[in-house]
This record gives sequence, C-alpha cells and structure tokens, in this order.
Amino acid sequence: MSLELRRPGRDLALGLALAALAAAPRPTRAAACCVSATSFGVGRLLAWEDAAGGLQLTHARSLGQWDSGGSLRWNPPDYSDGLTTAQLWGILRVQEHVQLQGWAPVVVNDRQSGGRSQVAGGLGDVGAGARLEVLKIGEYQGLPSLAFTVSGLAPTGRRPEQTRPPLFAGTTGRGAWGGSLALELEYAFLPWFVRLDGGATGYLPFRRSDTGVSQRYGPSLQASLSTGRELVADVLVAAVALTGEWEAASVSAGRTVPGSAARQYGVAGSLSWRFDPRWTVTASVVNNVWPGGAGQNRDARVGFTLGVRRGHF
Repeated sequence: MSLELRRPGRDLALGLALAALAAAPRPTRAAACCVSATSFGVGRLLAWEDAAGGLQLTHARSLGQWDSGGSLRWNPPDYSDGLTTAQLWGILRVQEHVQLQGWAPVVVNDRQSGGRSQVAGGLGDVGAGARLEVLKIGEYQGLPSLAFTVSGLAPTGRRPEQTRPPLFAGTTGRGAWGGSLALELEYAFLPWFVRLDGGATGYLPFRRSDTGVSQRYGPSLQASLSTGRELVADVLVAAVALTGEWEAASVSAGRTVPGSAARQYGVAGSLSWRFDPRWTVTASVVNNVWPGGAGQNRDARVGFTLGVRRGHF
C-alpha cells in the first residue's frame, strides 16, 4: 500500500521537473547575419536591440598619393603623414523598421617633412541618418534583407585651404553640407553572410576662405561587397570587404576643374568579438595602396581601427 501511494508522488514530481525544463529560457543562436551588423563601420542594431553606442579609434598612414592620372607617387623618405580619428556614434530604434543614427569624429593629423613637423586637428564632419528596413534578415526564406539609409553631413570639418603653415596639416573633413542615400542587401546562409552596399553622395557649394570663390565637390558613388563567417557561434566573426568610391570633378566659379575627378578602391578585413550579450569589440585593417591603379587624386593609405560597442535591450 505504501509503495502504491508513493509512486504517484514520484510521477508528479518528475512531470513538474520536465515541464520546468521545457519552459526554461534557452539561448538563442544568433545567425551570422546578426553579428555581421558590427563587422564594419557604425553598422546597425541587432534584431533584439533597442539602442547601441560605441567608440571607434582609427589610425592610418600615408605611403604616397595617387595623382590625377592614376599613378602612385610614393612619399619621399623624409616625409611622414598620419591621421588619427576618434569617433563616437549611437543608434536608436524608433520603430520596428526604423533606426536613427548619429556620429561625431575628432581628427588629428600629424605631418613631418625634413626637419619640420606639425600636429593639428579638430572636429570632423558630424553626421546623422535614418535607416529604413524594408525586409529584415530572414523575414522571407530565400530573400535577402533590404534597407535604405538617408543621411546628412554638417560642415564642421576643416577643409585643406583652411589649414596653416608650416606643413598645412589639420584637414579634418570636407567642410561642406552633404547628403547621401544608401542601399543595403544582405543574405545569410549559416555560418556565412554576403552583403552588398551602394550609395550616392552630393554636396552643397561652399565659399573658399582663401580666394572667396564658390566651389562645390562633385557627386560621388560608393560601393562595398563584403562576406564573413562565424568562427565561433554567436561570438566571433571574420569578414573581408572590397570597397570603391568614384567622385566627379569639382566645380569652381561655375566651371569644372580639370583633373579633379577622383576614385579610390580598398580591401579591408575585420574581426568582431561579442564577448558579452551587450558588449562587442572589433578590429579591422584597410588598404588602398594595392593593387596598382587603386586610386586617383587620393592619398594611398594603410590603416587599422579598434572599436567597442555596447547594445541596449
């Protein structure tokens, strides 16, 4: 009799334990597409985040300059030029498919030539934008995500003609009002992702401080193709990217400036380590020196970026 009374009790306890295990929260496996949001640049919010913010530190050295004919002119042995940038950024979700972004860089230029040296810097071009997610990652099987971003730049940076002797260091931005429209497509097939970005940027005219002449930068197109793979699920992602930018000739006093069109290609690699559900650190390198013909009217630089990101949810 006592055994028959105790068996129902054991069965009830076992049933309650199994129910508790079934109801307990389980870790969700984040797809590579989610971690790819932190691979390059400011990025975007992860699917479960309400906001995010971070700091990026970048340093790049100039090895030469691509001239107007697309030939690389190496810097002389006694010349050195570097750019160091610290950029604060933030993203806020205001609606399920809408995110607001903002960023503010501080740029320092160190330059040395012969026995002379100069360090100068200041605030770069502050920007803000809005991102509209038309199709979210994985929303429809077999279809990539689709998003548009509209952004603007304020003329808070210093233009080249605003720099001072002895070496005219201290350019921190374009120093003109600008706006851009970008498109983003991304497809994930675990543990890989592939992403295509394209955009167009235009600038308003500005008046040069040295000559008083009205000038306007030419419109530009940007494109980037990146791919990456989870090395450790939900934690570590490696990615590579091919980038390109093409800028039309500038206009000065109503006339096109001959030989002022520019282009620049680059190769970048990154590692993204999410060591905590809220914290991610990133490291990336970028090169626009190789291969040959990778630029026109642009500095040939090699640089690296270290970043830290905190998400809120």
